[in-house]
Amino acid sequence: MADKRPCITVCDAPQVDDLIESFPDMIHSVDAEGNIVYVNRMATELLGYPAAELLGMNIRTLYPPEILDAVARGFSEVKQEGGKRVESLLLAQDGTRIPVELRTIVLRDSQGTFTRTFTVSRDLRPLKELQESLIHAGRLAAIGELAAGIVHDLNNPLTAVILASAILKRQAGSPQASADDLRRQTAAYCETISDSASVMESLTTRLRDFARGVKEQHTPVDLFEPINDARAILAHKFRHGNVRVTCPVPQARHWVLGDRNQLQQVFLNLFSNACDAMAGQATSDLQIGISAETVAGTRYWSCAVTDTGTGIPPELQTKVFQSFFTTKPRGKGTGLGLSLSRTIVKEHNGDLRLRSEPGKGTTFFALLPALPEPEPSRPAV
Repeated sequence: MADKRPCITVCDAPQVDDLIESFPDMIHSVDAEGNIVYVNRMATELLGYPAAELLGMNIRTLYPPEILDAVARGFSEVKQEGGKRVESLLLAQDGTRIPVELRTIVLRDSQGTFTRTFTVSRDLRPLKELQESLIHAGRLAAIGELAAGIVHDLNNPLTAVILASAILKRQAGSPQASADDLRRQTAAYCETISDSASVMESLTTRLRDFARGVKEQHTPVDLFEPINDARAILAHKFRHGNVRVTCPVPQARHWVLGDRNQLQQVFLNLFSNACDAMAGQATSDLQIGISAETVAGTRYWSCAVTDTGTGIPPELQTKVFQSFFTTKPRGKGTGLGLSLSRTIVKEHNGDLRLRSEPGKGTTFFALLPALPEPEPSRPAV
């Protein structure tokens, strides 16, 4: 089948090279064997190599070892399809790993024969820093939700401590109390105080751990954990909105490779949006479930978050993932939650989708590549 993708015919006009030489993004070309035949000035600045050293170098040298197989597959696809756009990592001379967006097209001669590629590589580090800032801002907002819930949850154990301490003080000053009664009551009330203190410690530890966060690191993650964490953080919001939560997700059954804190942020956004969509309703139900799904031969976990809210009109469903788009009243939303959530899911090699019908609620599906269940550790013999 003929390649219908538009390609560029090789042109050696000096003015073309002058234009791309001063282009603000890295530009390079490789021949059919993957050897670099052209680099612009930004390529030398970004990678730290002099132009003379880059020319003739095989492009594989500029990629981390763990993605070389994917690079080889991508190069073959580019030759066949005529172009490709992907996110990848480049390896600078000093070992720095640089996240980049690669936009590649094929250059052919007048007979249509492949001669070289033309690739524009955009440094994504500023964008990644902005995303990290937005994640941090989202975490601050979630900390506010968690703090409000913790203040509410602290009341019961704190009241128990105050009452037990007051009774102990009164009993200790009573001349009618026998030594045996005092010992028995002291033991009982001390146990009450100890149990209440444990509850308060658990609540404050949850707030401290969430506020502290960790640097992004992809490791095996049981999806039960970020889902359960997000539910605990938003427990106060669920109670305040009279939201009934159904979540038959078992522990240690659904594994993915990812960053637990970032996935937690995704579920925080989805659960919080669901609550907002059901605000003011007499009956509010939030259902959370996970099922297996296979797409193009890859096995995914499909995490479904379903609300019984007002739904999203069809004309807005294509816009909800856009940055700064929101259907919430002024001051109630930034329009960044779903955009950021989709970015996080895509960086985990997945996708975030929705299905909605006005008046019947909305379901968001977070598709994440499934990871085989880790082998249980064996006791030493």
